[in-house]
Amino acid sequence: MGLDHVIKVIGDYWDEHSSEFDKEHDTEDSKAWETTLSELIGKDTNKSIVDLGTGTGFLANMTARLGYPTVGIDLSREMMKYAVRHGKKCGSPAVYMEGSALELPFMEDSVDYIINARLLWTLIEPKKALKEWCRVIRPGGKVMCFNRMQDGVGLTVWKDNIYQDRETDRSLEIMSAGMEELRELVENSGFAEVEIRKLPGLTRPGYNYEPWFVLMGTKH
Repeated sequence: MGLDHVIKVIGDYWDEHSSEFDKEHDTEDSKAWETTLSELIGKDTNKSIVDLGTGTGFLANMTARLGYPTVGIDLSREMMKYAVRHGKKCGSPAVYMEGSALELPFMEDSVDYIINARLLWTLIEPKKALKEWCRVIRPGGKVMCFNRMQDGVGLTVWKDNIYQDRETDRSLEIMSAGMEELRELVENSGFAEVEIRKLPGLTRPGYNYEPWFVLMGTKH
């Protein structure tokens, strides 16, 4: 059935689960996230940001409120309805667009940072996606992929047949990728200075979740 079918299945799934997904952000410490994002991105608020797989706008609304021009992109319209509502409540000027991480509506060398949270495991054609991100990032710009990972192991999405569609579930190439595999993926996509950094400041006491890491690379 092909790529269009897979993309539709994924978009429909997240439309259906948008409310459930939105509630997961209640467990996060927004102040800690704002501090972490400011430190990683830097003080220059002229830097442009694209949040891929923006979902309900958790990252995009934060970076926009911090002063960075921000665009959030997602396959799911229902997810982004939450993002827009949250943005209005918190005074975020983030802009939201429906689209795929595989084909971005930006010119080459036009974006300073591409960020995302919990997107990597959902990627279909991850090599194509990372090369597309590298295309639109300016020299000196960065990709930052935030993920909960098992320390020393990598992505651990254990649920099989999440989309309940054989073709779509088979297309999740890096659903359980190890840290070294993720590092190599970013390096082979045109990025340098690739690192995986643990973010202990984002771990909240009393919540039994795997720790947050950021996978980063710089375009030269």
